[in-house]
Amino acid sequence: MLSKLAIAWRRASFPWRPSLYVGSDLDGNEYYETKNVVNDRHRRLVVLKDNEIVSDYTGKEIPVQWQSWLRHTRYDSPTLEELEMANKQRELVIERAKDLDKEWSKRKLELAQQKEVPLIDKPEPKVSFPQLQDFRPPMIPSDDYEPEEWKPTSKKS
Repeated sequence: MLSKLAIAWRRASFPWRPSLYVGSDLDGNEYYETKNVVNDRHRRLVVLKDNEIVSDYTGKEIPVQWQSWLRHTRYDSPTLEELEMANKQRELVIERAKDLDKEWSKRKLELAQQKEVPLIDKPEPKVSFPQLQDFRPPMIPSDDYEPEEWKPTSKKS
């Protein structure tokens, strides 16, 4: 009850407040929208909880949902439930990626063991590649080179 009252007080629009509190994310960052309209838009800003030095900001501190709201690609601000669902989805993807990495490492070991065991039934095919002495570089014309005259033949004759 007290937290709802505190949020209602912060969201209240008073003449002395330059910006309105819109919401916060799971990390405690607070998001505001100014009353001033510039280019038919309200300016949106974030107050980071932990980083007081602007040079320490990397962009990873702000969730994607809030980034899209800050850039005006999203009209409504994200809810805490939406942010929690996104975090659960991200954790699930990370867990599945770890499982796939484990499966792949096991499969790589199996493939390496198969390569170490010689196959008696199937001899390896012999492929011949051109040798270095067979290679001839293209001719480079010298300074006194003059091309021959070219006379194309017609197909109608």
